Amino acid sequence: MDEQKDYSNKILTIPNILTIFRILLIPVFLWINLGLQNPPLSAAILALSFFTDFLDGFIARKYHMVSDFGKALDPVADKLNQAAILFALCYKYWFFLIPLGIMVVKEIYLGILMLLVIKRSHHVAQAEWYGKVTTFCLYFTMAFHLVWPGRVPAVYSWITMSITLFFQILSLVLYAIRNTRLAREYKEHPPEE
Repeated sequence: MDEQKDYSNKILTIPNILTIFRILLIPVFLWINLGLQNPPLSAAILALSFFTDFLDGFIARKYHMVSDFGKALDPVADKLNQAAILFALCYKYWFFLIPLGIMVVKEIYLGILMLLVIKRSHHVAQAEWYGKVTTFCLYFTMAFHLVWPGRVPAVYSWITMSITLFFQILSLVLYAIRNTRLAREYKEHPPEE
């Protein structure tokens, strides 16, 4: 427990360095995908990004290196990665503008709500199951189209995209309800300093 407290206010931890590395992979991915137009290498960069995402969470939990900075930075890294991949896919598939647009609206709206919760509670709320399912669906759909650019049958595109959009909207609604409730609760009952 003491070890957890030692890391809670630290910035330079192994998990946080991995998260920063994941952010630095974004311009590399965009250059390889849009500049070099190399789908297999793009997919490899995406796989490396997935692996570092899994690894930073695993190390943080197993070795009690969870930090407030990491809890705030990790979802930002996730969203930046997702936005970059969606942006790249928009060049080949116009309909990726839809999840990109939903994501932008969702992150701005929920980001404002979450900042209010953090300001009132001094605490970063954890991700919920519906957020994780949305992330999985989004990455699956994006990877599917990245690996086989221009060769995915329309029916598979629309099936994967419909499932992804459903969970994006569900996640937006459920997080909005949760964050509004938390903001209200912390306003009425502020946590003790």
